[in-house]
This record gives sequence, structure tokens and C-alpha cells, in this order.
Amino acid sequence: MVAIDTLRELREERPGFLALAALLVAFHLAYPAVDWWLRAADIAPEFRFWDFGAYSGAVERWQAGESLYVRSDGGYHGSYLYPPVVVLLFVPFVAFVPTEWAAVAWALVSLALLWAGVVAVVEALVGRRSWPERVGLLWLLLGFQPLLFGLKMGQTAAFMTGMLCIAFVALDRGDRAGYLSGAATAVVGVVKFAYAPVGAHLLADRRRFLGAVAVGTGLLAASLALFGVASHREYLDVLAWGVTQGGVARSPALWLPAYYRPLGLVDGALWLRVAASLAVAGYALCARDADREVFALGVAAFPLVTPLAYTYYFVALVPAAAILIAGELARDGYPAVPTLGLGLVSVHAYGLLGLVTLLSSTPVAAYPNAYFLAQPGLWGDLLLAGTAAVRVGETVERPTGFPLLSREEG
Repeated sequence: MVAIDTLRELREERPGFLALAALLVAFHLAYPAVDWWLRAADIAPEFRFWDFGAYSGAVERWQAGESLYVRSDGGYHGSYLYPPVVVLLFVPFVAFVPTEWAAVAWALVSLALLWAGVVAVVEALVGRRSWPERVGLLWLLLGFQPLLFGLKMGQTAAFMTGMLCIAFVALDRGDRAGYLSGAATAVVGVVKFAYAPVGAHLLADRRRFLGAVAVGTGLLAASLALFGVASHREYLDVLAWGVTQGGVARSPALWLPAYYRPLGLVDGALWLRVAASLAVAGYALCARDADREVFALGVAAFPLVTPLAYTYYFVALVPAAAILIAGELARDGYPAVPTLGLGLVSVHAYGLLGLVTLLSSTPVAAYPNAYFLAQPGLWGDLLLAGTAAVRVGETVERPTGFPLLSREEG
């Protein structure tokens, strides 16, 4: 467990950080009980695994020789939206698990991968932990509302973040493990293109980049061989339809548990996303000896710049926050900043509901666009991405060559 001497040192030198961290831990420990109360009050959703139904339906259609993609009412709402090859990820759960337990098995396997990944990240940052601490991390994860919501939905967020944890641990080991880091990152990007910004660290190291290219190319080849060209043409139609869904942002006043629109107040948000993405890529290319911070920057920026974000995307911020907090402690920096960022992300969904409800009876109600500024997750994500950007910025140098061609390691 955490040494008493360490806690005493933090209390003396960083009382604000220690108090904030203790509050956040207490909140996460208590949140499963809070969620139970919210479900009893019909505020929080039950464990219904809705999205897994779309995945299993695609598997069943593929096995029956039918199209993976189902269009209805002019769109693909509520249906399978992933690349064809991703169907293979769900085949074991549909083929080998009884129907009534398939979604539960998917949620448990995803959670196990995430837990193992987060434990590996923490141990890479601060050393080996005891089993009581590892089990405590599992409970803290279950107390993270975006994760719990993603599990209820049957979403892929836990799986994706587990893969990102693998990517970071491999990155941190360096040398040939860089190929594994790139491969794990490529899997994340192939499963869901919305996660593409998390690949910023690939630009800083040739091995990671090559690992990602090799796995991405292999998955594309396998997808074409198994599903044919026609399925991929249909998938392009799905992507084209998805682009149209990222237009005018739904108002926070029309709240849903999955709601998160970080740039809903900005006209021409697409160009801001492009500019921010280019800035992150430029930092990744020009930073020196900042692999951890570059990785955290790409991950923290992803919910801000992806075209259509949801609350469960915040799950990816857990390893990013751990990296940044450990880094700030090590450099005698400002660990309270990323800790506060993670806390605001944790309370985003129902914090936003409470704020919107409160503001609706004030003069702010006459300015509905102001509701966009009431998103706790927006400010939390900005604190995390801002911390990473500052630390990466401190290492940026004018490039003397192209990193992907000249650098073996990050």
C-alpha cells in the first residue's frame, strides 16, 4: 500500500493536491452506490447493453450471408457502424457464449482488459503494486461514471482504452516493444476511426509508426479477403452518413447521459479541429525525449477534436491522467491540475444535468448557447490536454530531420 511516509510528505508539501486526490478517490469509491440510487430513481440507465445488440446482429447477418449494414429511415442509427473486419472481434461472444450471457461476457472481458491495462500503466509509472492495491484500482474504475455508462451500453470504450494501455506500456519499454505499441494503437484506430488522434505518438518514433502501418495494412487485407469489396463500399456509405451527423450540435438543454459537445459553441468547429490536430501532430514530430507526454497529449486531445464525441470516450482519459499526474509529481510541477481535470470528467454527465437544470431558472436561460460552457467534461479535458501540451511544448525543437526516418526510439 501507499507508504505512510509518502502520504506525510504529500500532506506537508502538496496539501491541496492530496486533498483533491483524496476527494476524487472517495467519490470513485462511492459512485457505484450513487449509480444504484440514480438507477432506482430512473435517472441513470440500467445495464441493457444496447450497442452490443448492433454488434451481435452484424455477426449473425455475416454468418447468414447478408449485408453487415442496415439502413433505415435514411440513416444507420442504432445499427452496426464499424469497419467489416471488426465483426471478428465479436464473433467469439456470439458463437461460443449463450445468447443471454453474450453481452455480459463482452462487458466483463473488456473490463478485465482495461483493468489489467491500467494496472500495467500504473506500475510502469510508479513501480509494482500489491494485490490489494490492484483490486482497489478495479473498484475505482467501476466508480468512473463514463466507464460504467459505457459498460451499460455494451460499448467498446473499455476495450479501446485497454488497448491504449498496452500501447503506452510498450512505448515506455522502448526498443523493439515500439512495434507492439504501434500495433496496439493501429487496432484502436481500425476499430473506431474517431480515435485517430490517439496515434500522435506514432509520429515520434519509426518503430511505432511501422508497427501501426503493418497491422493496419494487415487488417485491411484480411477485411477485403473475408468480407469482399462490396461490404467496404457499403462502409464508405456509412462513413459518409456519419460525417453528416457532426453538423449543428444538440443543445445541452436536451440532455442525455452520452452527451458531450466540446465545440458546440464554435462556428466552423471543423477548422478548429483540423488546426488543433495539426498542432498536436507538429508537437509530436518536434518533441524530444517526451514520449510519455506526447502519448498523453494525443489521448487527451482526442475527445476534443474528434468530430462526434460521447461521454464514454472519456474512459481513454484515465491512463492519460495517470501519466500526467505521475509526470507532474516527478518534476515537482502541478499534479492538482490533471487531477482536477479527471475529477471534472468524472462528474460530467450528471454534473451537466444539474447545471442545466439550475441555469434554466436563471437569466442564463435567455442565452441557450451559454449552456455549452457548463460542460464539466469540456473544462476537465482542456486541463488534461493543456497540461500535456505545456509539457510537450517545453521539449519542442526545430526539426533537423524527419523523425520517422531518423529516430529509432522516442
